[in-house]
Amino acid sequence: MAERDELTTVATFSTRAEADLAQDHLRMEGVDAFVFDEITSGVMPFLGGATSVAVKVPTEQLEQAREVLGLSDENPPT
Repeated sequence: MAERDELTTVATFSTRAEADLAQDHLRMEGVDAFVFDEITSGVMPFLGGATSVAVKVPTEQLEQAREVLGLSDENPPT
């Protein structure tokens, strides 16, 4: 992935474990996926739902990532 490629959030999760599973699934399907915000949820777990862990993909792979995760326009990322 080139440095100038932009990343777009494909989904957010309430735990790092859920985000890691989504990242693994995306990577197995050939989509570059990255987990963001995991430090906040790990350091301050008492915040619970106030924190979220985002899975981001290169913008050009967004549609493929949405298909892999079973997301559609009727089922937007959370």
